[in-house]
Amino acid sequence: MISRFNRFIDWVQLIGITQGLNDQEIRAIRTTGSTQFIIFIIPAFLAIPIYFTEPPETHLYSYSMLTIFLIALGVARYLLTKRRQTAAAVMTLVALNFEFTVLTVAQADDPAPLGFLVSSILPFLMILRTRTKTLWSLVILPVFFFLASQYYYRVFGGSAIFGPPRWIVPADYLMPPLVLLVIAMISIIYQFVKAVNKAEDKLSQEHAQSEKLLLNILPREVADELKQNGISKPRHFPSATVCFTDFEGFTKISESLGPSELVAELDRCFSYFDSLMDRYKLEKLKTIGDSYMFVGGIPNSSSTHAVDCVLAALEIQAFMNQMKEIKTSQNLPYWQLRLGIHSGDLVAGVIGEKKFAYDVWSDTVNTASRCESSGATGKINISGATYALVKDFFDCEYRGQIAAKHKGNIDMYFVQGLLPELHRAGEPRVPNSEFEKRYAALLSGAEKAEVGNAG
Repeated sequence: MISRFNRFIDWVQLIGITQGLNDQEIRAIRTTGSTQFIIFIIPAFLAIPIYFTEPPETHLYSYSMLTIFLIALGVARYLLTKRRQTAAAVMTLVALNFEFTVLTVAQADDPAPLGFLVSSILPFLMILRTRTKTLWSLVILPVFFFLASQYYYRVFGGSAIFGPPRWIVPADYLMPPLVLLVIAMISIIYQFVKAVNKAEDKLSQEHAQSEKLLLNILPREVADELKQNGISKPRHFPSATVCFTDFEGFTKISESLGPSELVAELDRCFSYFDSLMDRYKLEKLKTIGDSYMFVGGIPNSSSTHAVDCVLAALEIQAFMNQMKEIKTSQNLPYWQLRLGIHSGDLVAGVIGEKKFAYDVWSDTVNTASRCESSGATGKINISGATYALVKDFFDCEYRGQIAAKHKGNIDMYFVQGLLPELHRAGEPRVPNSEFEKRYAALLSGAEKAEVGNAG
């Protein structure tokens, strides 16, 4: 019983239809749906009293018009379920104005014409403001019907289908205040809705800026989990690749630069590194002074994380070499870079309650840092674990077992570039079609393995 009631509430609130829409679209759809529900319930309840309270000669007219009204309303509801919001709103308002017109032409003294004033307000809430012509047409049309009915019955003394009006008044007494009332009412409602729209726009802009700032700090998956649950549980990744970069001679060169020049120089470099993170689907974690850290294979597992990290490292290396050439030609000091890469398991997530930061923990991180410090200026130094994952893509020079602080001896390699058969002729850092095939095979192989494990 409770589940049925919940489904009924979801149906009334149009939960399934409004998912993924913005606030204005949701408001328009829910106002349309609520209007449909209300104007269906009222005639349905009045159907029986009509039979007993109205004269018999009016029954055929009343019930035939009610049937047409309910059919039009059903069409409007169908359009709404198909997310054709504007068409559904127009059809709903047409059905509503039709019902008011039917009542108005039937009885001269029926209060139904006042309903036109209500239906002239609803378009501001049911029609998106981008549909300007449709909106104002549906505002003006019922206002015209209201004023015309008042003039016809109250001034002209015209007769309705079932009889004439009981009272009439001069036009100069009735029509000016009615026109002013309508204009004032529409102006007030318009200004109110305009203020609401302006406030919603401002909130949407601020929300978008907040989302952008949040996604600059946290991966989207983690941010969504935090917003939904208030916490984000750290996750274990069996295989990921960590890369550290560090500028050689940073301290010495920074002494010759002013603070603003130093920050501008760092920003130029790190902004370029950031662009590579998006291109290779890597996750930038942090900058510590002149050190830049990024990881492949998080927050979504990837079979190509090691290859992606090395590709990004090659582009970073090329960028720094280009900067070196430019600075040298201008007789300016330049920075050189060491890059260290290691692959292994790690845990990634957000901890703490203030100043959230997405971070990683494990011995893999420490080893990657040692690969950087044990590397050489201008070189990409990778561990044996990373070499095992990228050896089919890159030409690597074995350095032997290199002593790393607190880690003992570690197999290390310098990445020279892409394998000869995997790069374009004369462009050793640009992958060719054969590289793309091998890369795609690595992806598909991982997908098959996942299917096999699932089976």
